[in-house]
Amino acid sequence: MAFTCRRGHQSLSDDYCDVCGAKNLNASQRSPSWWRPPAEPPCPMCGAPREGSDRYCAGCAYDFETGQVLPPRPVPQLAHASAAPYPTRAAVATGLVLVLSFDAQRANEPGCPPPPADTSEHVFIVDQPSIVIGRDDSNGVHVPIPGDPYVSRRHAEIIDLGGAWGIRDLGSTNGTKLNGLAMVGAEVKLIKANDVVELGCFSKITVRDRSFED
Repeated sequence: MAFTCRRGHQSLSDDYCDVCGAKNLNASQRSPSWWRPPAEPPCPMCGAPREGSDRYCAGCAYDFETGQVLPPRPVPQLAHASAAPYPTRAAVATGLVLVLSFDAQRANEPGCPPPPADTSEHVFIVDQPSIVIGRDDSNGVHVPIPGDPYVSRRHAEIIDLGGAWGIRDLGSTNGTKLNGLAMVGAEVKLIKANDVVELGCFSKITVRDRSFED
């Protein structure tokens, strides 16, 4: 029995897509023990293995779809101090706090399982220039998200922009929303306290401030 996977491929197999290897979440039987998803070619720029079907290389940000390397991370240029969304005095940001929670009202897409039994909030401190958000069983992930199958291995990244913080989607399969708006491509969006990042079936990250040191 054929099925259409969540990436839109028509698969003759009814347990795993025979084009991209995506699991049929509605299938009742398990895949044969001999079946393996097709291997993805490594990055042609740095040779790093591709993480599933993620669009961007984790090593050098090579774009597997367009063949381009992402430009350097932009540093926001603010014309007037009064318009700055972040403190402009001489300060060193000691980081942000990310609060991971689960929104059961968003778990309404086909194939979405219910949120995990443990719905307590999980707090993560951003204390380095790059923080990767992604699936809890992936290497190099600083904010692991358990139990949400719509979260990619390396889904999104919080980055230090030099006095401000930004977020970008890392070519995830199901996308990332910031304050309800879907992020486009590799764009970097500024984030600040009380911003909300939505990803996966039901995962939500709320941004909180940490103190600033003179």
